[in-house]
Amino acid sequence: MTSKVRSVSSLYGGFWNFDVQDFCYMTNRYFPPKGFLEALGANLARLVGSYPSTNKHLSGLVADPLGLTSAQVVVGNGASECLSAVTNLRVEHMAIPIPAFDEYRNRAATQGKRVSPYVMAPDFDLDVDGFIKHVEDCGANSVVIVRPNNPAGTLVTRDETIQMFKAFVGLDLVIVDESFLYFAGVDYQTMSVMDQIHAFPNLMVVNSMSKAFGVPGLRLGYAVSGDAAFVERLRAELPIWSINSMAQFFLESLDEYGDGFTDACVQVTEATQALYQGLQTVPFIEPLPTRGNYILCRTTTELTGAEVSARLFDEYKVLINDCSGKQGLDSRYFRIAAKTAEENDALVRILLAMANGTPAGDEAGQSVRA
Repeated sequence: MTSKVRSVSSLYGGFWNFDVQDFCYMTNRYFPPKGFLEALGANLARLVGSYPSTNKHLSGLVADPLGLTSAQVVVGNGASECLSAVTNLRVEHMAIPIPAFDEYRNRAATQGKRVSPYVMAPDFDLDVDGFIKHVEDCGANSVVIVRPNNPAGTLVTRDETIQMFKAFVGLDLVIVDESFLYFAGVDYQTMSVMDQIHAFPNLMVVNSMSKAFGVPGLRLGYAVSGDAAFVERLRAELPIWSINSMAQFFLESLDEYGDGFTDACVQVTEATQALYQGLQTVPFIEPLPTRGNYILCRTTTELTGAEVSARLFDEYKVLINDCSGKQGLDSRYFRIAAKTAEENDALVRILLAMANGTPAGDEAGQSVRA
């Protein structure tokens, strides 16, 4: 990877400051609707000048559409804030299948906790029995299950997940991250294991509203548990005003604009699967099937994931995620986040231009902005 793309990637956001198209971060490009953005703009001055409400009140706004109460939900400044607090309170030794979202391992390591990774098979389908044995053998007190897996896009079934819950009933904590489950299919609600929080008190389901609802700049995520006492301990770990007024306005607006959310998720899924089909036409790429709104790819030539990332950035001003340094993956891998169908088509044309040696100034290199 060139130093320039490494420098931009290391900012982990703020990419509007650069002349670059972001295919790195995974968000819902079909939500929120224009009506919400116009309402937010009309109320911006009042919101900027106002304090937000308490976490318990805001957690209630999240809980109500889920059929829960604030006693079971903690809202955070992104799912990562909930993750940090949960790790601090309950994790001593974490077991996690890899590859995975790096923040789980990184946060645990930063807090001085032990991490025992479980390397998945080359197809990245989780061997449930193998992972259960790994947890028993390493003596972890907590586990993380990400469904669908990020970055691989594979999905362990609901039945298999509940099988793990039964095996892990003696652990202090079982985290299930369902941040991308909305894009796994129209029946995502029946795939969720959130209804199991009372059957398994050590279960905590984490979700990122930032990703699913297309509002990463508002920073919203939540954690759900049937253990009301632990929920209150978790809430006490968070700052009193970690959620800003614009994010509160969004939560208050979901009743008005939320009806279009399911349709938006369907559009994301369709756009992602079309992108998968398009990537199959690129000679040097092998895209892997996905149940998320992103596609893990590996090169089929001497190119590395870092080299593909660098060329896309330097020649076409496109930013993707170089996964060659991620634990559990080798140098061939990179991840592409799906955007709108039009943007995805333009990216495929760029990759085909790369394969054909088309100069960056040609039409394919400009059309990603369509």
